[in-house]
Amino acid sequence: MYVCDNCGYSTISKLGKCPECNQFWTFKIFHETEEKDVKWNVLKSDEISENKFYDLENEELKRVFTNGIKSSGVYLLWGQPWVGKSTIVLQILNSLKDDVKVAYFSGEEESSAINSRFKRLFWKDANFEIFHTTSLEDILQTLDNNEIDLFILDSIQTVYSNNSSGVAGSVNQVKYCSEKLSEFSKNKWIACIIIWHITKSGEIAWPKYLEHIVDVVAYLEWDRLNEYRFLRTQKNRFGGTDDVAIFQMTEKWLKSVYNLQDIVKENYSANPGTAFSVGIDNGRPVLTTIEVLLNKTKYKFPKRSTIWVDSSRVEMIIAILERYLNINLEFFDVFINIPGEFKFYDSWLDLAIAAGIYSAYKNKIISMNNVFVWEISLSGKISKSSFHEKRVKEVSWFDTIDFKILKDIRKLVEFI
Repeated sequence: MYVCDNCGYSTISKLGKCPECNQFWTFKIFHETEEKDVKWNVLKSDEISENKFYDLENEELKRVFTNGIKSSGVYLLWGQPWVGKSTIVLQILNSLKDDVKVAYFSGEEESSAINSRFKRLFWKDANFEIFHTTSLEDILQTLDNNEIDLFILDSIQTVYSNNSSGVAGSVNQVKYCSEKLSEFSKNKWIACIIIWHITKSGEIAWPKYLEHIVDVVAYLEWDRLNEYRFLRTQKNRFGGTDDVAIFQMTEKWLKSVYNLQDIVKENYSANPGTAFSVGIDNGRPVLTTIEVLLNKTKYKFPKRSTIWVDSSRVEMIIAILERYLNINLEFFDVFINIPGEFKFYDSWLDLAIAAGIYSAYKNKIISMNNVFVWEISLSGKISKSSFHEKRVKEVSWFDTIDFKILKDIRKLVEFI
């Protein structure tokens, strides 16, 4: 077998160009190791050590890292270029409550650039050591010679080892370096945060197994308007993966968003066709605005255009409204939108969409006191949606919010 030294692609014949990574003359013959007589050892159970977590002050970060940052925990943070991965890491370091000794290893930026960003964000110099290096051996030696509780690697694709073949960022290098870093972190009880990039398709760049050797996989993404950042976890051995941290991009830094209700209400425009609902994103209740616009159609068949909404459910809701509220929508194009980044396709949107359509049809404004989180059956009956109590609790502390319990779609006219 011949294996590409750059990406790991294997073939039975030697090729001049790798079909996977398009690199030339990277194939080397792969020799299988001979079987040897192995002496079996009786393993003893390791002593169970007490879990130690470094607490975080930032409530948004605690949504994702439930108990804080665990000593000996290996964290993988990935996202698109320029989304703010390094900035989020600095937010984590500044949010640490405990006296944690931190080392920041940067292979992309100079130490002065890291310190300048930290000073711009938090109006003070960095309270941790910053090193500019791309050598794995230098990183491990530095960690071994200093008392470090947590270290940052920004980023893994820039690091190389003299004990592995291939260039920095290749499969061999990433595999070897990540394994050595994880092994060192576990043995020395040092927490580690590794920054990694993503491919054009939006997935973690190869090798895929990098997700399996770490304890936590967190990814950072932005919204369509580049205004907000969403930090989520795909994997978390120390907590749940059912929450999301939200940050707003300002001129100076990423501002934590604790109450999405305030943002939604500030951007609220009192127009017919606007209704409120509460969605669930990664387990977090989110106050959401539904926008509906009706226009007289110019086509033989009216348009049904939806953004971040299930179009098939919209067709069903239109049929229910025509059947039970005696309104005629066959002469109107229906446009439905959820502003922002959130994408919801669950049935809890039913009543909010119906209220928005009916409001636009009657040209009446829905009161901000009404939030619709109910599902509609084909018979016109109203029922609770999934996680109903969780949705209600998210906005129940507002004096202006009043949940209207409906039994039938026909009663919708009483609130519009």
